[in-house]
Amino acid sequence: MNGFLDLAAARRSIRKFQDIDVPDEHIKYFIDSAVMAPSGCNSQCWKFVAIKNKDIIKRIETAVIEELDKILEIKKSELSQEYLNSKRKAASFFAKAPLVIAVFMTKAEFHDKTMVLALKEQGLDEKNIMELFANYDLLSVGAAVENLLLAVQEKGYGACWMNEPAIAAERIKEILEMDKDDRFISLIPVGVPAYTPRNKKMKELSEVFKML
Repeated sequence: MNGFLDLAAARRSIRKFQDIDVPDEHIKYFIDSAVMAPSGCNSQCWKFVAIKNKDIIKRIETAVIEELDKILEIKKSELSQEYLNSKRKAASFFAKAPLVIAVFMTKAEFHDKTMVLALKEQGLDEKNIMELFANYDLLSVGAAVENLLLAVQEKGYGACWMNEPAIAAERIKEILEMDKDDRFISLIPVGVPAYTPRNKKMKELSEVFKML
């Protein structure tokens, strides 16, 4: 690769992996890259858990599939077994990766306490205030995840940023013994790709950018 743009352009979401271990030093490199990301008010409002233990991954897979089945129960009479099997597979393919990274968000606090007090006196609660500032906590975690994904790509691995497992967020928190206030965001399966992904069609720059 010739530079950053080539690295970013080469990254693809990978959903099938070879049965090859990811060394601990590479995992540390991924996380070192993630935590160098910018964060709102320097909150560094993230936690990462690297999981290789197959029993733990299986427990998470079971939790995700069980929660998915609960959601779809109301529509079960209308759904084919083929759809159900496909949906379970799509929500749980992380379980076949040699490494799964769980991403959590911790509490972020706006640095200007006077501004926060002024907003609260106008009736805004903490959730409203965070929304007013464009959910910079989630933006911060997103920046860290993108750093991680690019580090994965640089080292020759593939990964997929999965949010569907969030349907089992509380159960995943319990399995991984996280703190009560940690908010589950995503699972990222990582490994050597088992296939070469197709090129994806990107929007024209003129559709997403203008210069004034």
